[in-house]
Amino acid sequence: MTLAFLKLHVAGHDFILIDQDRLDGSNVKYQPTQNGIAELILDRRCGVGGDGCIFMASTRDKGSAERSLSGRLFASDGRELPLSPDALLCIARLALDTGRSGTGTLHIQAPYTESVYELKTIDSRSFMFTLPYPRVQPLTLIVDGKTANAYRIQLGASYLVSCAVPNGPGSKRVRQALLAMGKTDAIPLMLRLHAKDIIRYVGPEKTDRMEGAVAAVLAAGFQGLTAEPVVPGLEGAIVAEWRGRGGAVSYASFPAVPDPNHTSGPATLIDRGRFWVNPDRNRGIQVVGKAEYVFDGNFDL
Repeated sequence: MTLAFLKLHVAGHDFILIDQDRLDGSNVKYQPTQNGIAELILDRRCGVGGDGCIFMASTRDKGSAERSLSGRLFASDGRELPLSPDALLCIARLALDTGRSGTGTLHIQAPYTESVYELKTIDSRSFMFTLPYPRVQPLTLIVDGKTANAYRIQLGASYLVSCAVPNGPGSKRVRQALLAMGKTDAIPLMLRLHAKDIIRYVGPEKTDRMEGAVAAVLAAGFQGLTAEPVVPGLEGAIVAEWRGRGGAVSYASFPAVPDPNHTSGPATLIDRGRFWVNPDRNRGIQVVGKAEYVFDGNFDL
């Protein structure tokens, strides 16, 4: 059997998107794990390669020209994962381009739940959606007799975030402490204030960069609220810049819906896209992101 696929790029991650509406075999349409499809196509040596495989489907709503969208996300080892922000952007991009959703708002059904994600179209490639405001647990680390603030933040995954500050313990020692604390399930992120409004953060190589950016911006905000800002102006706009393998990717906070035509300033990314993060305890976390096509092709099973 031959599968048609699209490859998309979101914030330094690449995804394989399979449009189930185009599949002929009903068994594959309703059982995407059959024959290990995700594992085969995500293999970077013998398959196409990618960080995740998304199966998108749609059904026509009665009395409406639009379709109800749904998606399932699988990792390279075959595990099914909750729909990530990256996956939502990929589904929204294809749905908009193929006319399966209107140009204003898209609704994507999460698998096995009654949750429906609402995405607003910013332009032909960018969408805004809201994530629930997570639980943030402040922690205090004692490293080499000095204190450092840390925050446990529960998003799709659990994150342990700490910020290196002047006259505090060294960032290397704080990172070692985070690794020791996060041996269970938490992902350690290390922040460093680089300039007036820029925070550089480093995490494990396979960290979801969009979620990592949200965690970094949240922790930076709490750092500014729980103590005097280390850098004047930290309480304003924040840019969280990924400094791990694969190059720098920046994520900017925004006070309002950003202008998609904005091509300069802190919201310009190096890595094929722009993302904005706007934490609001009352409304949740607003995120604007962009999905880009890389190529399309066919994969023989």
